[in-house]
Amino acid sequence: MDRRGIEKYAQNPGPVVAILFSIMSLFFGAVVTLNRLLFRAGIRRSRSVGPPVVSVGNIAVGGGGKTPMVVWIADILKDRGVKAAVLSRGYSRKGSGILVLEGRTGENDPDPEQYGDEPCLIFKRTGLPVYISTNRYDAAAAAQSEDDVDIFIMDDGFQHYPLKRDLDIVTLDNRRRLGNGKLIPAGILRESAGRLTDADLVVVTKAGSVDDAFSDHISAFTDAPVCWADYRVTGLVRGTSETLLPADLLAGRRFVAFSGIADPASFESLAGNLPGEMVESARFRDHHFYNLDDVNELNRLAISLDATALVTTEKDMVRWPVQDPGIECYALVADPVFLKGEEIVLRKIFSLLEKEFD
Repeated sequence: MDRRGIEKYAQNPGPVVAILFSIMSLFFGAVVTLNRLLFRAGIRRSRSVGPPVVSVGNIAVGGGGKTPMVVWIADILKDRGVKAAVLSRGYSRKGSGILVLEGRTGENDPDPEQYGDEPCLIFKRTGLPVYISTNRYDAAAAAQSEDDVDIFIMDDGFQHYPLKRDLDIVTLDNRRRLGNGKLIPAGILRESAGRLTDADLVVVTKAGSVDDAFSDHISAFTDAPVCWADYRVTGLVRGTSETLLPADLLAGRRFVAFSGIADPASFESLAGNLPGEMVESARFRDHHFYNLDDVNELNRLAISLDATALVTTEKDMVRWPVQDPGIECYALVADPVFLKGEEIVLRKIFSLLEKEFD
């Protein structure tokens, strides 16, 4: 069950299901806590391969803005000449063992079914090598054996303990925040809010403005700085192209938005502010791999509404099966923009490299 399914049932589960979910939440919490305690007690070991590790994670299920934050950090490090590599578990991938994405030419996109959609998106956006394994220590060791790396960026690493982290950044979705405060499946939390005490930085994402009251609420659980970020649309890309097109390309046009992500409402909000008119939105399951039937159905929907374009997310475009399905299909490109705390984030990251932040 994905995040939307959990939220659907958690909102109004009925008395019997509510009791069942509460029991399952207790069991889930016990397993998560036991795993963490085993590492803290040294029964299981967290190890380092040498270079510092910046982890971007969360305490809720999906949609917290981890991947955009990883891309943002990667781009900054790359622009400043820092040799970085990304570590990912490759959720929903079919490939096994340690897989590597590197040496991007811009001609052939990697297969998301083989590597996972998030690693493919990160690789496409940054060009940095992405090492994929359920055990991120093994992935980091493989990266270090192949080439010297200055720093690792670990995607979704807050609950991953085999690899020692030097900086834990936790993202919180401002739209859902901590939900009902319960662990899955009774709520959206992977761990209780008290786990925030282990965070080095908390970044509230998808925030139109800074909410000092919520910052104070977070600070009741952690001494970590609380930073705030939103998303800014930077343009569109068509199909598998890497050419950034202006959003004004949609001015005067009708379009259908679609997505298969954990938080479709956030994407639809951004799409609704694009030039042109969003006449309909379609939602698929998180990490849905599109087939030709989906393409044809979306094309028929667009035609029936006199729409001349389809608009989706970058992550969905990675899973889009054809380059030119008839109706023009664009991915909306949006990047994090900090409302508060950007300098704090950068100083924390660059302090690991013992380099001064300009």
